[in-house]
Amino acid sequence: MDVLTFNQFAVLLWKNFTLKRRNFISLILKVIAILVIALVFLLFRSLTPIDFIGPLNFTSQPISTLPSFLKYPSEWELIYIPSNIDVVKEITENVKRNLNISIKVRGFSSETEFENYIHYDPESQKVLAAIVFDCDFRNSSDPLPLQVKYHLRFMKVLKAILLSDGLGWQTASLFPNGLSDGPRNPYQPDGGNPGYIKEGFLAVQHALDKAIMLYHESSAGKKLFDSISIFVQRFPYPLHSHDSLLWISSRFLPLVFILTFAPTVLSIVRAIVWEKEQRLKEYQLIIGLKNWMIWATHFFTFFLLDIIIIVVICMLFCTKASV
Repeated sequence: MDVLTFNQFAVLLWKNFTLKRRNFISLILKVIAILVIALVFLLFRSLTPIDFIGPLNFTSQPISTLPSFLKYPSEWELIYIPSNIDVVKEITENVKRNLNISIKVRGFSSETEFENYIHYDPESQKVLAAIVFDCDFRNSSDPLPLQVKYHLRFMKVLKAILLSDGLGWQTASLFPNGLSDGPRNPYQPDGGNPGYIKEGFLAVQHALDKAIMLYHESSAGKKLFDSISIFVQRFPYPLHSHDSLLWISSRFLPLVFILTFAPTVLSIVRAIVWEKEQRLKEYQLIIGLKNWMIWATHFFTFFLLDIIIIVVICMLFCTKASV
């Protein structure tokens, strides 16, 4: 940047700051508003102590626990796919036997046929689960391979959890929607939503794995399952702090910052429109100023004004205060 360009840029900055002198009072009001918010936080900080919770230990539960909504098992269905393979039907019957309930067993030749049944038949609301075997069967009498690949398909709408969030099993989420400073659902030993125990997922999975193991090795497998009992238990959670102030303020604090900087956008628009209405931009271009220079001075003007607010916010966040 040569001397002439630098001088022109400095003159444009001086012009913008001169026009913004009348708006310094709004800047002062923003800083005062942030300081008031900080004082309010300090006041609530003195009234809201930090609680320490834990350590939390959870009780174990048998993995074969059936869902509470299976009061009348004969009304429910257990689906298996494909239905034209004898060993698949045999395995599914053994799953029913392992669950020890009088549930109906029904087969479909393909997943497409099963999905049509779910979409268009009202009786499909009574489907507990669908077992889909993904094996390379060629004939109906083929045996079950040693390496079995299967899918368990459950209804998206959770049946056992009355206060569900409507998101179903949430299998597409790697992390929970709302992060917390402690364990999720701390007062539910089974982990809560989506409820792999309450919905019967673990019970069906265990019964299916047991049926597959007994198919390949009936005597040794039966002896094994007769001598053991399988339980599931959540990991214990260590002692942790719970700050009610941060938990409450995290809901509206981002909105406060957005509202703090929102008037800046209106000021920028008003300044640019005002220059166009007064023909000042055309005059500046006529006397030899560059278009990029005009936009750059607008940017630096509002950036230097708002950097004061940003510095105050950083000081409030980085300063350790004891109350």
